[in-house]
Amino acid sequence: MAAVIGQLDAVSPTDAKTFDAVLTIDDDADVPGGVSILEPGSSHQAVVQAGPDRAGTEPRWLLVKLPDAHGTGSDQDFLLASSGDGAPLHHAVLPADPVAPLYSSLWLYLAGLQPVLFGVRTSTEGPDVRFAAGDELSFVISSPVGRFRSIGTLLLKKPHQGPARFSGGNSGGGIRPLPPVNFY
Repeated sequence: MAAVIGQLDAVSPTDAKTFDAVLTIDDDADVPGGVSILEPGSSHQAVVQAGPDRAGTEPRWLLVKLPDAHGTGSDQDFLLASSGDGAPLHHAVLPADPVAPLYSSLWLYLAGLQPVLFGVRTSTEGPDVRFAAGDELSFVISSPVGRFRSIGTLLLKKPHQGPARFSGGNSGGGIRPLPPVNFY
């Protein structure tokens, strides 16, 4: 949970699985205008970290990094936590099994001129399910009081080699985090 509230140094690599991934925005995605990474049909290399990877029901995180999404050294990061769908549940951290059914940014972003939440929905969940290479997740978006809808897929390709650092302040290209996320 420390990752979601910005204490990224508190995340232990042994508590998480990290993957190289690809984010693909659907050709017919209904997305806010003026956001380069959300352009329908676009694909982006990604790094995804999920944790904690241990048995039991507790708050979970899923972090998504799009390296160099806004130019060399300018990443786009999404810090997501296990949550529910629809207001107010997508603004709350909810305990979940190791693979939660839904992860939400909890806080708002401006995508173009629209306030939105970003998220990831999984197709399977449960106490014995773990993330693995080959898993295809749904990349979702919601208005502040709406329900999440799919705009693309996040395909976990293989285990990521090396460190991965995430920050809620890594943003650009028409996506602007609103307080408090932009302070992390």
